[in-house]
Amino acid sequence: MLDQAAVVVFGAFALLFLGYQVYGRFLARRVFQLDPDRPTPAHTMYDGIDYCPAKTPVLFGHHFASIAGLGPILGPALAVIWGWLPAVLWVVFGAILIGAVHDLGALVVSLRHRGRSVGEVAYYVLGPRARLLSLLIIFFLMSLAMGAFCNTLADLFLNYNPDAIIPSVGLMLLAVLFGLSVYRLKVPLLPATLGALIVFAGLIYFGEKNPVLTYEWLCTPQTRQALEQARDAKPTMGRPGFSRPYGAAAAIDYFKAHGREDIVRELGSIKDPDTVLGKANYAWIGTLLLYAFLASVLPVWLLLQPRDYINSFQLYFALIALFVGLLIATAVGSEYAKIDAPAIRATVPGAPPLIPLLFVTIACGAVSGFHSLVSSGTTVKQLNREKDALLVGYGAMLVEGALAVLVIAACVAGLSQFDWSDRGVYASWSAIGGLAAQLNAVVRGSANILSHLGIPTGIGSTFIAVTVTAFALTTLDSATRLLRFNVEELCQAVGLKFLANRYFGSLMAVAGIGFFAVVPAGKALWTLFGTTNQLLAGLALLIVSVYLYQNQRMYAFTLVPMIFMLLMTGAAMIYNLIGFYQQGKTVLWVTTVIVLIMAGWLILEGVAAFLRGPQRPAIIPREEQPTSLEQGEAVETAF
Repeated sequence: MLDQAAVVVFGAFALLFLGYQVYGRFLARRVFQLDPDRPTPAHTMYDGIDYCPAKTPVLFGHHFASIAGLGPILGPALAVIWGWLPAVLWVVFGAILIGAVHDLGALVVSLRHRGRSVGEVAYYVLGPRARLLSLLIIFFLMSLAMGAFCNTLADLFLNYNPDAIIPSVGLMLLAVLFGLSVYRLKVPLLPATLGALIVFAGLIYFGEKNPVLTYEWLCTPQTRQALEQARDAKPTMGRPGFSRPYGAAAAIDYFKAHGREDIVRELGSIKDPDTVLGKANYAWIGTLLLYAFLASVLPVWLLLQPRDYINSFQLYFALIALFVGLLIATAVGSEYAKIDAPAIRATVPGAPPLIPLLFVTIACGAVSGFHSLVSSGTTVKQLNREKDALLVGYGAMLVEGALAVLVIAACVAGLSQFDWSDRGVYASWSAIGGLAAQLNAVVRGSANILSHLGIPTGIGSTFIAVTVTAFALTTLDSATRLLRFNVEELCQAVGLKFLANRYFGSLMAVAGIGFFAVVPAGKALWTLFGTTNQLLAGLALLIVSVYLYQNQRMYAFTLVPMIFMLLMTGAAMIYNLIGFYQQGKTVLWVTTVIVLIMAGWLILEGVAAFLRGPQRPAIIPREEQPTSLEQGEAVETAF
């Protein structure tokens, strides 16, 4: 039975649901003591830009879309190379016992400190040095993560999924119209939602029929003509046709098979800035950074909230459709119902060891330090009632775990047996290829599963590709805003308050992301992101544990996960550090050393806080506590 993907997925879902009902409610009631009558920062500090209360479904959609991104998709797609069983076990139990606890804890301590980020909260529970160290680590983490996201998005748009461009760009404009309609024109939420979803579905269909070949714009006229002719070619004499959606990777394969090395050299690679793909890659990265800057400075209700809200329905549908597709595939005995991958594969050619690398490769699907930044960054500023923290903070993490389980199923059952053969994509660590190539494997596997619902493979492929890219873009704009907050807090911490504004903060955020976006690192950049991300999760749990300890509450439920994360992450970072040095990756080696030193210092600050004994954290001055809730209450009814 365990060779059937549907059985594994159903069992994982059941455990996640049970975890929410039992462990989640216990944490909310006994450990964090959520109070439904306590006013939240969204009301007490309402400003209409960042602090803006939202209805629970809207906020859940925003939070879920922000924390999802590429993490629960790319991480599991890489980690299944060690076998599907370790991946599933880590996702399920990691999410229940560590990840969701971490997300809820970060949200609660931020609620108790006027919506400050976990880095800023460190000042009140650990001291001023801890705040500076936390803010610096956060800056490195988010710059790394979004640099990897920018690289991967550009790669996807150019090489594999130009059919996702129109829906992804169209969603941005649709979100602005949605925000204006609901907030300014007072259109009721239900009809506005239905209208937006219909338009978005139309954009996906239109995008599948009209892929935008941006790489073609930079080609010579002769190459453009050859590309146009090749798109109508059929597979003949063992030579591949130019398959939809006509990404550059398919074009290169086609022209290699037909002996057109001149065109292959002209197209080149995204890693070579002197070729067509290299130039197009930089153009996409610049475009994405410009979008991130604009999204960071615009009011949250105009783009961020509505975009994430619409996005969430797309992912809900993907989750349900993939699960139902698996059930139908199992019922009809489809080849895509059976797991082709080994349960455990401890030795993989060229791959790092399963332990501790599994725990940092699968980041967001099980636990993610980035989530603490979302919880204490944008989410806490929109939380309408404190009791909603359980559903938003704990529940959204479990839904992300469910997404990660479905991604695992798509990779181990939705792909063909060839992909798991000695010549397939999972034959070795090097065979996996770049990050975008691995995401393309997820798209292919998911489209095969969706075909059992009667969804054509082309439409299914475009839908999953848009799901992937849309959530990566959502994370990019949310993370840039979080980085903006981080820069503003850093400026205040070092006495440069005149620079603590959203325009300078956004500019510095984009500069940090851009730096890592152009570092030629590939999977190494994702691995560094994974280790730094999980390290931040351990440090966030440290701050939450000290807060609970100082308030004489049960802190073992966050302290034990903290110790586990710091041990696994520390071992993984040392392993990566040796590899970066041997491979001559100077930027990544230096970054790792800096993060390790700051993290070690912060851990010592936490140990010192425990040794001082339980005591109340620093009291926020009374004059900083706003008392009027009228503005917040008036806005809450709008969205």
